[in-house]
Amino acid sequence: MVNNIKKNEISTILRKKDSEQSSMTNKISVVVSMLCEGTPKVKHTIQESLDVFIALSGYSVEEMIGNKNLVDALNRHVNNDLVDELDLEYGSVIINIVYNN
Repeated sequence: MVNNIKKNEISTILRKKDSEQSSMTNKISVVVSMLCEGTPKVKHTIQESLDVFIALSGYSVEEMIGNKNLVDALNRHVNNDLVDELDLEYGSVIINIVYNN
């Protein structure tokens, strides 16, 4: 069964509001590793869930990068949304936030 699962990686530049946007462009990426079909609906749900988590957490993206607990909480939040909304297996998505080099 594992052999039939495709692993996709998607890099997305985080969107920042107004004044932060120009300074953040191309500096931080969200890398999403998926063990499920990367359909537009799945990608949209991941993006929405990510945006909600960042808004609700109150932490900046920079603070999240170095904090394993925050990234783990983000992954739990996203995977719970995928299970609830799309009936995907929990843990089918792993998100990392990294600085671009």
